Amino acid sequence: MITPTYEKEYALRASDFDCYERLRPCAVLELFQDAAGDHGEWLGVGFEAMLKRGLLWVLVRIRYQVLRQPDYAQTVRMKTWPLPPAGVSFQREYRIESTNGDLLIVGSSEWVFMDVNTRRLAAARDAYPLSDGEFCTDRVFEGRMKKLREFEPQGQPFTVCPGFSDLDRNLHVNNTRYANYVMDAVCPAQQEEIKVFQIDYRHEVQRGMQLHLVTLRTDGEIQIAGKNEQDETMFLCKLEF
Repeated sequence: MITPTYEKEYALRASDFDCYERLRPCAVLELFQDAAGDHGEWLGVGFEAMLKRGLLWVLVRIRYQVLRQPDYAQTVRMKTWPLPPAGVSFQREYRIESTNGDLLIVGSSEWVFMDVNTRRLAAARDAYPLSDGEFCTDRVFEGRMKKLREFEPQGQPFTVCPGFSDLDRNLHVNNTRYANYVMDAVCPAQQEEIKVFQIDYRHEVQRGMQLHLVTLRTDGEIQIAGKNEQDETMFLCKLEF
């Protein structure tokens, strides 16, 4: 049965938490990714189904807000649904709740399709087997997500070189891995508890591509940019405490 929303329970693991027993950003993104992937398969628009059409799902940006930190090794309920398509982009919403229904984390993501051969954007408005009236239209944030802007960094860059274990089925660095690069570059203090996390993905990052992460710290937030050897911005990230 095709349903416009999807729910699944997850038992959080010890490895999902950082040294201060806070849920890691990569763990949040992995929950989002897993639930979105499952729902995509359910809707008939999963990886293999779209590959047969010569298309790949590509994440453009993702944002989440922590309303309350989950407890260590807690079981949570993940809810996700796609919004009606708008232009060439597809927005998907997320809610992470306790099993009692307490809201813990909300998030939103924006996706596009890429042609598997040309690696260029492709249109596929008829991707979902849902009519306009069947989509869930609830948004977790007001309006569309705003693009992150370039900034003038301070301090020395933090350098990473993605390896084989960072790759996904699209043969580029998986979206969740960027969060680890960011956290290693920023190394937040115990009092710097992340309330809002956003990443904009500009270009594909491949295995062996050296990335230089530059940052700018201002009151209550940190901006991060990942740049390649040619100083081209591959992704932008913003943390709010």
